[in-house]
Amino acid sequence: MDSIICITGTPGVGKTSISHKLAEELGGNLVEVNRLAEEKDLFIGEDPVRGYKIVDIPSLCREIMKVVDEDSFNIVEGHLSHYCRICDLVIVLRLHPSVLLRRLEERGYDHRKVKENVEAEALGVCAYEAYQLHDDRVHEIDCTGLSPDEVLDEIISVLEGEKPCTFGGVDFMEWFLGGESF
Repeated sequence: MDSIICITGTPGVGKTSISHKLAEELGGNLVEVNRLAEEKDLFIGEDPVRGYKIVDIPSLCREIMKVVDEDSFNIVEGHLSHYCRICDLVIVLRLHPSVLLRRLEERGYDHRKVKENVEAEALGVCAYEAYQLHDDRVHEIDCTGLSPDEVLDEIISVLEGEKPCTFGGVDFMEWFLGGESF
């Protein structure tokens, strides 16, 4: 089994929930990227338009290296995790944009943030970035309509070599091009 997997995806797709379940199921060391960035104050500024903090990615990756347990199975969770090249495997969780839209609105996200994240998901931004950095070590899972246990089972199947890594099979462009409004 790979020793360092990264679980990434657009905010709201279920990364945190699945990562906690996976860590519990496999007894893994869970590294939460957002929490680590906050604890270590790994920010280089704030986006003047969107208002979110900009993470210093190289510093984040160095900090992740410090907390990874070399003698254990590690799960690095967060929408920036795929930027760290230490991953043996990258799992990209995907979710149909219409479902993601409802989730983010239920969380009370600002309309601009909802629109930006839903469009990023429809375009597969996290998946594309992960593939650019990790090539055949990327596996996409369309979580739409799946229970957390079904997502967990698929991840474990990939980790145990029962299922090959697949990339490019999740496509929400039809939804995007269909002119859905926000």
